[in-house]
Amino acid sequence: MVVLLVAISAVMLAQIFARYVFNSSMSWPEEFCRYCYVWSVFISLGYTIRRGSMLRVGIVMDMLPAAISNSVKILCDAVMLALFAVFFRHSLLVVDNIKNVTGEISSAMQIPMWIMYMCAVIGFALAAVRTVQSLVNGVRHFKDKGETTIEATIKEARAEVELAAQDNKNYGAAVREERE
Repeated sequence: MVVLLVAISAVMLAQIFARYVFNSSMSWPEEFCRYCYVWSVFISLGYTIRRGSMLRVGIVMDMLPAAISNSVKILCDAVMLALFAVFFRHSLLVVDNIKNVTGEISSAMQIPMWIMYMCAVIGFALAAVRTVQSLVNGVRHFKDKGETTIEATIKEARAEVELAAQDNKNYGAAVREERE
């Protein structure tokens, strides 16, 4: 994902430079950046599931007893897995149709569009794998009382404050060293 975002930044910077310095813009950067962005979104599905940072209503789940909360999480994972399986299957069909029937190519870069649509296949596959891992983890730790949303937020905030303090300490040491 980082490589794709760096590529987007570099290509857009080159496009801006070409347009305003040389008075000539390139035809492909907008399409390239759009495709990189779409790829990064689909690839991030698995990462988001792994980190547990999908959009959810954590406060409501925290109010439920542990057994009910864990049951709801397992049910949600099972539904998400089913959805990812359906999306994966349909994205495979779309890629196959584009590759073997329509043969579409992109307008500016002239690349086969099935390559662009492969991001959905890969993204939904990664999401399904991570959802299976989350489901197995949820079943294994069913009896455990998980960390509440507020506890997780406070823990994350403390880690950020400690990191900022360490950065500030390192910066202060570097400034003192530079003065000497």
